[in-house]
Amino acid sequence: MTTTQSGVAIPIFPCKSIDEQLDFYQALGFELTYRQARPNLYACVRHPVVELHFFVLKQLEPANSYSMCYVSVSDVDAVHKNFCENLKKAYRKIPVKGYPRITKLNNLAEDRRFNLIDPAGNRLLIGQKHTASEPSRVDSYVVVHPSRFVNAFETAYRLAYAKDDPAGAARVLDLVFAKDEEVPVTLLYKAYVLRADIAVAMDDPNAAATYIRRTESLSMSVQELEEAAEATERLNELRTTLE
Repeated sequence: MTTTQSGVAIPIFPCKSIDEQLDFYQALGFELTYRQARPNLYACVRHPVVELHFFVLKQLEPANSYSMCYVSVSDVDAVHKNFCENLKKAYRKIPVKGYPRITKLNNLAEDRRFNLIDPAGNRLLIGQKHTASEPSRVDSYVVVHPSRFVNAFETAYRLAYAKDDPAGAARVLDLVFAKDEEVPVTLLYKAYVLRADIAVAMDDPNAAATYIRRTESLSMSVQELEEAAEATERLNELRTTLE
């Protein structure tokens, strides 16, 4: 075998209902390419960015699913926009909690990505790698300072957006919030927004509202608000989600 050969990996995901899976992926814009009823239920869908296959696993619980796949794309913003538009047409809103759901775009150290979680709990991590010549585009949420609070914030940020583990992210932030540590107001503001975002992902609107109110209690200068512009944008999105 030569090193110049290439292939395509096709994830085969479990699901409880073939019909439910196909309805979701066709709503996203995937094309149904194959469906089999016997000897076992099986189906295939295809999109310009990825092909997926499904089989039925009746005992599957979405919350306990560990199935995931990273999908590398050339224009993650365009893919995210297209998926959100299609989901809004199908569901009259963009699902951001429960199953299925789609996360917002986030800049991480290695890529810019979003997560797509289907009705069966399967996760597609869809991202665009940073080029070698491209300046680091790590989200301005993430700042580098040697403090316990910042370390906790960065850990929670990655758990929430890179690992799709909102419960773990919540535990990290709640623990550091309980500590008596002096924190720059801009960072505290970003942390409250992050915790509110996590609460929405965990379907806990009361907690989300609590942390949104905490952001409103902070006294911030115009410059500090400018530094936290991305957090403010997400905060406004959260307010709309909770209406």
